[in-house]
Amino acid sequence: MKKNCLAVILAAVMMVTACGGGNGQGTNGDTEQREEKETFRVAFISDQELDASEWLINLVEGVKKYEEEYENVEIRMKEAVETNSYEPTIRSFAEEGYDIIITTYSSMADATVSVSKDYPNIYFGSLDGTIDGIEAYSNIQEFGLNRTQTAYLAGIVGAYASESKVVGMIGGNDEPVGNAILAGWQQGLKSVNPDIVDYVSYARTYTDPTTGKDLGQALVDRGCDVIAGAAGGTSSGVAQAANENQIFYVGWDTHYPDIFGENGLELGSALNYFDVMVIAFIEDAIHGNFQGGQRVDYGMDSGVCDFDICENAEISEECKAAVEEALQQIKNGEIELSEEPLHK
Repeated sequence: MKKNCLAVILAAVMMVTACGGGNGQGTNGDTEQREEKETFRVAFISDQELDASEWLINLVEGVKKYEEEYENVEIRMKEAVETNSYEPTIRSFAEEGYDIIITTYSSMADATVSVSKDYPNIYFGSLDGTIDGIEAYSNIQEFGLNRTQTAYLAGIVGAYASESKVVGMIGGNDEPVGNAILAGWQQGLKSVNPDIVDYVSYARTYTDPTTGKDLGQALVDRGCDVIAGAAGGTSSGVAQAANENQIFYVGWDTHYPDIFGENGLELGSALNYFDVMVIAFIEDAIHGNFQGGQRVDYGMDSGVCDFDICENAEISEECKAAVEEALQQIKNGEIELSEEPLHK
């Protein structure tokens, strides 16, 4: 789902900043100096190719629009897809004097920590880096989306749609971020039907639709009549498997109208607005709300993620009502969700 309206993006950023729990204190004591700078230089380093997944394409587009709107912010988007390129790429931006450097996922965690030690006056943001002992690093803030909440709603939809009471999910990797999605999915399923059977497979890649299709077909062969894809670009293959077998599909990060057309088999998607979240982090770092040594999670109450039911999806009114009720309970803090999967 591409957001083309900058006003919508910036309005969401304002809501995230208001709800994100910033304390108004820059951890390095140089807040006033940063706010008085004429230009802030920001680097975003991706461990995937920038056009590898729909969510990443949307992130790049949203951040670029933000940069165009504000003359005092200069943003460089860079790929570093090989492990041996992580630290040299991060270090090169630090050597060039960038003010804010954002890295992605646990694959870059060690490299981020290594460079941050040599450049204590640079703010480092780690998007879902799962950095051990983050509290020891005052110039690193880890941040991410609360994927468990949207996954819980996805699980409710999947359970209502399944007639065989056998469903399956293809995840990316067996790691904390992916498992938080799996945990929410499973808890949502069980909230509707405690006896439902759910299978799990890990693609171990986020960019291979062929692998996704093969794994999706394997779930169909095990009796699943609803399958979910939470593996980045790999998920398009999972969607293809669902469409070819005429079973229901639940997605993450994007919709697949080019695959499903108007047949109603795509039930919905857990949409994560990474651009809104990254922009909010940048704004916080610029304006003195950098949370060094901490992790900040943005949830559904902040407007950075949502579960979007497809207009033509074959979903009952009872299911829609259950999703809406659960959404309100999540926003009100009435549902506590674990980030640990029930099983893998």
